[in-house]
Amino acid sequence: MCCKKKCKIGVFYVFSFSILGLIGGLLCCTVDILFDLKGKGNEKLGTSKNIDSNWSKMADWRFGLSIALAMIGDALVGLGFYSIGMQIAETHSLLGYLTIGFGYFGAMAGIFIHAFLCVQALIYKGAMIHGNLQIADDILEKIYKQIIPTFLLGYATLLVPTVLVMIAILNGALDVPKICVLLNPIVFLIIGTTCRKIDPVKFQDLPGIIMPSFGLSMFGLIGVLNLI
Repeated sequence: MCCKKKCKIGVFYVFSFSILGLIGGLLCCTVDILFDLKGKGNEKLGTSKNIDSNWSKMADWRFGLSIALAMIGDALVGLGFYSIGMQIAETHSLLGYLTIGFGYFGAMAGIFIHAFLCVQALIYKGAMIHGNLQIADDILEKIYKQIIPTFLLGYATLLVPTVLVMIAILNGALDVPKICVLLNPIVFLIIGTTCRKIDPVKFQDLPGIIMPSFGLSMFGLIGVLNLI
Protein backbone atom coordinates (compact mmCIF):
# COMPACT_ATOMS: atom_id res chain seq x y z
CA MET A 1 0.00 0.00 0.00
CA CYS A 2 2.85 2.34 0.90
CA CYS A 3 4.51 1.73 -2.49
CA LYS A 4 1.22 2.36 -4.32
CA LYS A 5 0.71 5.58 -2.38
CA LYS A 6 4.19 6.80 -3.31
CA CYS A 7 3.53 5.90 -6.94
CA LYS A 8 0.29 7.90 -6.95
CA ILE A 9 2.06 10.89 -5.39
CA GLY A 10 4.81 10.63 -8.02
CA VAL A 11 2.29 10.58 -10.86
CA PHE A 12 0.48 13.55 -9.31
CA TYR A 13 3.69 15.61 -9.27
CA VAL A 14 4.63 14.67 -12.82
CA PHE A 15 1.10 15.49 -14.02
CA SER A 16 1.16 18.79 -12.12
CA PHE A 17 4.53 19.72 -13.63
CA SER A 18 3.15 19.08 -17.12
CA ILE A 19 0.21 21.40 -16.38
CA LEU A 20 2.65 24.02 -15.10
CA GLY A 21 4.76 23.56 -18.26
CA LEU A 22 1.68 24.22 -20.38
CA ILE A 23 0.86 27.33 -18.35
CA GLY A 24 4.50 28.45 -18.54
CA GLY A 25 4.53 28.27 -22.33
CA LEU A 26 1.31 30.28 -22.55
CA LEU A 27 2.76 32.81 -20.10
CA CYS A 28 5.77 33.13 -22.40
CA CYS A 29 3.33 33.99 -25.21
CA THR A 30 2.16 36.91 -23.07
CA VAL A 31 5.81 37.85 -22.52
CA ASP A 32 6.38 37.89 -26.28
CA ILE A 33 3.36 40.14 -26.82
CA LEU A 34 4.55 42.62 -24.18
CA PHE A 35 7.97 42.85 -25.79
CA ASP A 36 7.37 42.24 -29.48
CA LEU A 37 3.93 43.65 -30.32
CA LYS A 38 5.26 46.81 -31.91
CA GLY A 39 2.39 47.86 -34.16
CA LYS A 40 2.37 49.34 -37.65
CA GLY A 41 5.16 51.40 -39.15
CA ASN A 42 8.01 49.64 -37.39
CA GLU A 43 11.39 49.76 -39.12
CA LYS A 44 14.57 47.78 -38.55
CA LEU A 45 17.44 50.15 -37.73
CA GLY A 46 21.12 49.92 -36.87
CA THR A 47 24.18 48.27 -38.35
CA SER A 48 22.89 44.74 -37.69
CA LYS A 49 19.22 45.70 -38.04
CA ASN A 50 18.66 44.64 -34.43
CA ILE A 51 16.88 47.87 -33.43
CA ASP A 52 13.12 48.36 -33.85
CA SER A 53 12.05 51.96 -34.40
CA ASN A 54 8.73 51.48 -32.59
CA TRP A 55 10.49 50.73 -29.30
CA SER A 56 10.41 54.48 -28.75
CA LYS A 57 6.59 54.38 -28.75
CA MET A 58 6.33 51.54 -26.23
CA ALA A 59 5.97 52.15 -22.48
CA ASP A 60 8.97 51.25 -20.30
CA TRP A 61 6.82 49.13 -17.98
CA ARG A 62 6.13 46.68 -20.80
CA PHE A 63 9.78 45.66 -20.91
CA GLY A 64 10.10 45.40 -17.14
CA LEU A 65 6.94 43.30 -16.83
CA SER A 66 8.04 41.18 -19.77
CA ILE A 67 11.32 40.30 -18.01
CA ALA A 68 9.54 39.45 -14.75
CA LEU A 69 6.97 37.22 -16.45
CA ALA A 70 9.69 35.57 -18.56
CA MET A 71 11.47 34.54 -15.36
CA ILE A 72 8.30 32.83 -14.14
CA GLY A 73 7.23 31.44 -17.51
CA ASP A 74 10.59 29.90 -18.42
CA ALA A 75 10.92 28.37 -14.95
CA LEU A 76 7.53 26.69 -15.43
CA VAL A 77 8.55 25.53 -18.91
CA GLY A 78 11.56 23.92 -17.23
CA LEU A 79 9.20 21.97 -14.96
CA GLY A 80 7.33 20.85 -18.07
CA PHE A 81 10.57 19.52 -19.54
CA TYR A 82 11.27 17.71 -16.26
CA SER A 83 7.84 16.09 -16.35
CA ILE A 84 7.98 14.91 -19.95
CA GLY A 85 11.60 13.81 -19.49
CA MET A 86 10.69 11.64 -16.49
CA GLN A 87 7.85 10.08 -18.48
CA ILE A 88 10.23 9.26 -21.34
CA ALA A 89 12.83 7.92 -18.89
CA GLU A 90 10.44 5.20 -17.71
CA THR A 91 11.22 3.25 -20.88
CA HIS A 92 14.17 5.14 -22.41
CA SER A 93 16.30 6.49 -19.59
CA LEU A 94 19.02 8.20 -21.65
CA LEU A 95 16.50 9.88 -23.92
CA GLY A 96 14.50 11.07 -20.94
CA TYR A 97 17.38 12.44 -18.90
CA LEU A 98 18.83 14.24 -21.92
CA THR A 99 15.42 15.87 -22.43
CA ILE A 100 15.43 17.06 -18.82
CA GLY A 101 18.99 18.38 -18.95
CA PHE A 102 18.85 20.18 -22.27
CA GLY A 103 15.27 21.33 -21.70
CA TYR A 104 15.95 22.98 -18.37
CA PHE A 105 19.20 24.53 -19.58
CA GLY A 106 17.36 25.88 -22.63
CA ALA A 107 14.60 27.32 -20.44
CA MET A 108 17.15 29.15 -18.31
CA ALA A 109 18.89 30.41 -21.46
CA GLY A 110 15.51 31.71 -22.58
CA ILE A 111 15.31 33.99 -19.54
CA PHE A 112 18.78 35.39 -20.27
CA ILE A 113 18.03 35.98 -23.96
CA HIS A 114 14.70 37.65 -23.34
CA ALA A 115 16.03 39.87 -20.56
CA PHE A 116 18.83 41.11 -22.82
CA LEU A 117 16.42 41.89 -25.65
CA CYS A 118 14.30 43.98 -23.27
CA VAL A 119 17.35 45.80 -21.89
CA GLN A 120 18.45 46.47 -25.47
CA ALA A 121 15.11 48.22 -26.13
CA LEU A 122 15.52 50.36 -22.99
CA ILE A 123 19.05 51.37 -24.00
CA TYR A 124 17.71 52.49 -27.37
CA LYS A 125 14.90 54.47 -25.74
CA GLY A 126 17.36 56.17 -23.38
CA ALA A 127 19.68 57.19 -26.20
CA MET A 128 16.79 58.47 -28.29
CA ILE A 129 15.70 60.89 -25.57
CA HIS A 130 18.32 63.17 -27.12
CA GLY A 131 17.60 61.87 -30.61
CA ASN A 132 20.96 60.11 -30.96
CA LEU A 133 20.51 56.94 -32.97
CA GLN A 134 24.25 56.67 -33.61
CA ILE A 135 25.06 56.36 -29.90
CA ALA A 136 22.36 53.71 -29.48
CA ASP A 137 23.66 51.80 -32.49
CA ASP A 138 27.30 51.97 -31.34
CA ILE A 139 26.46 50.66 -27.85
CA LEU A 140 24.07 47.95 -28.98
CA GLU A 141 26.35 46.82 -31.82
CA LYS A 142 29.23 46.21 -29.37
CA ILE A 143 26.97 44.26 -27.02
CA TYR A 144 25.31 42.39 -29.89
CA LYS A 145 28.61 41.11 -31.29
CA GLN A 146 29.66 39.72 -27.91
CA ILE A 147 26.31 38.21 -27.00
CA ILE A 148 25.39 36.53 -30.30
CA PRO A 149 27.37 33.29 -29.60
CA THR A 150 25.45 32.88 -26.34
CA PHE A 151 22.20 33.53 -28.20
CA LEU A 152 22.99 30.83 -30.74
CA LEU A 153 23.94 28.37 -28.00
CA GLY A 154 20.71 29.08 -26.14
CA TYR A 155 18.53 28.57 -29.19
CA ALA A 156 20.44 25.41 -30.17
CA THR A 157 19.96 24.04 -26.66
CA LEU A 158 16.19 24.40 -27.01
CA LEU A 159 16.28 22.55 -30.33
CA VAL A 160 17.76 19.43 -28.70
CA PRO A 161 14.83 18.57 -26.39
CA THR A 162 12.44 19.36 -29.25
CA VAL A 163 14.09 16.69 -31.38
CA LEU A 164 14.29 14.28 -28.42
CA VAL A 165 10.56 14.59 -27.70
CA MET A 166 9.80 14.01 -31.39
CA ILE A 167 11.89 10.82 -31.27
CA ALA A 168 10.13 9.73 -28.08
CA ILE A 169 6.74 10.13 -29.77
CA LEU A 170 7.78 8.24 -32.88
CA ASN A 171 9.43 5.34 -31.02
CA GLY A 172 6.55 4.91 -28.59
CA ALA A 173 8.29 6.13 -25.45
CA LEU A 174 5.39 8.58 -25.15
CA ASP A 175 1.98 6.97 -25.59
CA VAL A 176 0.35 9.77 -27.55
CA PRO A 177 -0.99 9.97 -31.14
CA LYS A 178 1.84 10.27 -33.69
CA ILE A 179 0.31 13.52 -34.94
CA CYS A 180 1.60 15.07 -31.70
CA VAL A 181 5.05 15.04 -33.28
CA LEU A 182 3.93 18.26 -34.99
CA LEU A 183 3.26 19.99 -31.65
CA ASN A 184 6.62 21.66 -31.15
CA PRO A 185 8.32 25.07 -31.48
CA ILE A 186 9.93 24.27 -34.84
CA VAL A 187 6.63 23.52 -36.59
CA PHE A 188 4.86 26.50 -34.98
CA LEU A 189 7.75 28.79 -35.95
CA ILE A 190 7.41 27.63 -39.56
CA ILE A 191 3.67 28.38 -39.43
CA GLY A 192 4.30 31.88 -38.05
CA THR A 193 7.01 32.59 -40.63
CA THR A 194 4.76 31.35 -43.43
CA CYS A 195 1.96 33.70 -42.30
CA ARG A 196 4.38 36.63 -42.50
CA LYS A 197 5.46 35.59 -45.99
CA ILE A 198 1.84 35.35 -47.14
CA ASP A 199 0.87 38.78 -45.80
CA PRO A 200 3.72 40.78 -44.18
CA VAL A 201 1.34 43.62 -43.22
CA LYS A 202 -1.54 41.63 -41.73
CA PHE A 203 0.75 39.16 -39.96
CA GLN A 204 3.55 41.58 -39.09
CA ASP A 205 3.34 40.79 -35.37
CA LEU A 206 0.78 38.06 -34.68
CA PRO A 207 0.72 35.12 -34.71
CA GLY A 208 4.44 34.92 -35.55
CA ILE A 209 5.83 36.50 -32.38
CA ILE A 210 4.16 33.97 -30.05
CA MET A 211 4.58 30.80 -32.10
CA PRO A 212 7.85 29.43 -30.61
CA SER A 213 6.55 29.97 -27.07
CA PHE A 214 3.22 28.39 -27.98
CA GLY A 215 5.20 25.43 -29.29
CA LEU A 216 6.98 25.14 -25.92
CA SER A 217 3.61 25.00 -24.17
CA MET A 218 2.77 21.94 -26.26
CA PHE A 219 5.37 19.88 -24.39
CA GLY A 220 3.24 20.34 -21.30
CA LEU A 221 0.14 19.27 -23.24
CA ILE A 222 1.93 16.19 -24.58
CA GLY A 223 2.97 15.29 -21.04
CA VAL A 224 -0.66 15.53 -19.88
CA LEU A 225 -1.92 13.46 -22.82
CA ASN A 226 0.63 10.75 -22.06
CA LEU A 227 -0.68 10.42 -18.50
CA ILE A 228 -4.42 10.34 -19.13
